[in-house]
Amino acid sequence: MHQFLTRSINRLVMGSFVFVLLLPLGFIISSLSQHSWDSAQNELKEKHLLIAKNMTLPVSQYFSSYQKNLNTFVNSTNLSTKNINGIKALTDKYVNTLDNFVAISFLSIEDGSSVVSVKDEYKIRSTGSLNSFPYHQTENKYRKYDTVNSISSVLNSSVSNKPVVLMKHHIIGKDLNKIGTIFVELDLAPVREMCNKIQFGEKGHCVIVDQLGQVVAHPSKELEQQIRDISSIGIMDKMKDSMNGLWTFHSPYLNEDVVVGYSTIEKLGWGVMILQPESELVSPFKEVINTVLTWLAVGIIISLLVAYILAQQITKPLNSLVVKSKEIGTRSDNFNLGKIPKNSPIEVSELWNALSALVSRLHKSNREVRKLNYSLSKDIEKATAKLRATNRYLYKMSSNDHLTKIANRRFFEDSVNKIIARKGKENVGIIVIDVDKFKFINDEYGHEAGDLALKHIATIMKESTRSKDIPARLGGDEFVVYINNCTDDVMLKIAENLRKNVQDQPILWEGTSIPLSLSVGTVNCPAMVAKSLDQLLKFADEAMYESKEAGRNHVSSYVFPGNAFKPKEVNKKPLPVNKTLDKEAELQKKELEALLDDLPHKPEDLTDEILSVGAEKKKEKPKNIWITAK
Repeated sequence: MHQFLTRSINRLVMGSFVFVLLLPLGFIISSLSQHSWDSAQNELKEKHLLIAKNMTLPVSQYFSSYQKNLNTFVNSTNLSTKNINGIKALTDKYVNTLDNFVAISFLSIEDGSSVVSVKDEYKIRSTGSLNSFPYHQTENKYRKYDTVNSISSVLNSSVSNKPVVLMKHHIIGKDLNKIGTIFVELDLAPVREMCNKIQFGEKGHCVIVDQLGQVVAHPSKELEQQIRDISSIGIMDKMKDSMNGLWTFHSPYLNEDVVVGYSTIEKLGWGVMILQPESELVSPFKEVINTVLTWLAVGIIISLLVAYILAQQITKPLNSLVVKSKEIGTRSDNFNLGKIPKNSPIEVSELWNALSALVSRLHKSNREVRKLNYSLSKDIEKATAKLRATNRYLYKMSSNDHLTKIANRRFFEDSVNKIIARKGKENVGIIVIDVDKFKFINDEYGHEAGDLALKHIATIMKESTRSKDIPARLGGDEFVVYINNCTDDVMLKIAENLRKNVQDQPILWEGTSIPLSLSVGTVNCPAMVAKSLDQLLKFADEAMYESKEAGRNHVSSYVFPGNAFKPKEVNKKPLPVNKTLDKEAELQKKELEALLDDLPHKPEDLTDEILSVGAEKKKEKPKNIWITAK
């Protein structure tokens, strides 16, 4: 035994499996008797199919006999030659001759007239008018009841309110044209009686359905009376696909799985099903199966006990190896596996030695990895700090104007639009600023001087506004300021202070002092009143142009309501005389003189007034000037 246990693990595994399989094999052989059980079960199922097939013949004969009887009646009485009263007399007599006729009606195709004959026993029960037979309407109305053999699906009788079928027979005249139709309501009681006689086991029964999947015969009287539609059950699709067969499905009526043998009545399209719970079919063999399973369980238990003993000899050194391997992950010192357990299989011994070598290499690799991780963590910290700084710089670049370093148009619009969207009670103030004569500064001194002026004005804007206000550059020489929640007086004070600070602080360019001035427009209203930022910018822009019209270097306000301007006259000192402004005035004067000289009719009375242009002394321009020219 000792030599066997110290041999290859393959021998141990093969020996244990052979022993485990040989013991229950004898028990499994005894279970081959199950084959006979399968044969017996198949015989029972075939019986169900045979009964279903046999049921189709009497059902088919039942309807065939009444169809033949109806044909004989029509042909023997020459209904095609009778008038409506004659037909009525014949149908009244005929309806009482056969037991299962409920009612007979005739519908004339020529004039639409109709007659109804009801069996005497139903005349007494009927509470409605016998002339209200529902099929006496138009031919198209009862096309849905037509089938190949003129037998309808199941429907409630118009007289007895019981399930019946409708038989139809056309009356052909001498000229071979259809002159009318005979309808017969046929009782289904004989069909139900035939089906209900078939009973076996505790729950085995017969079911008959029509071509639409409606119940004709069923153990449940409620389903019969309701003509329940069971076409959604899977067995109905099976019956459509094949004439005969066997199937297993879950019965909603019995609430359990059933075995069904089914057969289709070919001429009618109806189906006959013989059902029995599957549990009833297997009950005779349960005892045999239980016995086989018991012995099989005993054999498995014995085999497992033997296999467990053998497995312990295999798994004991392996379990020891697993425990040692787990310690490797929890210890940081130079841990080793130690000696191989005694009586270990050859493969386990080789695995133990290989894992010991792997542990040694792993310790060495761990030391190198820790060193590398430390280096990488330092590099990651540096890269993260650099990335954050870059992100801050990019955010600043995306929200600030590149020249003036104040907010750009996009940042300004996003910020103010959010404030307006909140529809709060605070006021939203907008100041629109345009630099006066900025084009002249660019043309006369160059764009670098213009850029210096813009940056100088932006610096004054930041100094002249509050921490919660947002000064921004819209573009070119246009600026804008959002004033956070202030009154109209505070608004004007901030705007006037900004205008005055720019006026009082000219820029110095290449030894030349260049004065600056601003045309300012303001608007101030509650956030809940403001429709949009575009609207406020438009109003403030109109106020700014009012300042332009007033001679520049002004502050004007757009006042709610009434869309009226409230210009604020600025008590400002006159700009110092500057050669640059005199030079600009002289150039403007020369351009106007040249323009007037080209006119064919020179307006003398306006010439002096137009040409009296000065840096800060030009007269107010007339509101309307009309110049007539050919």
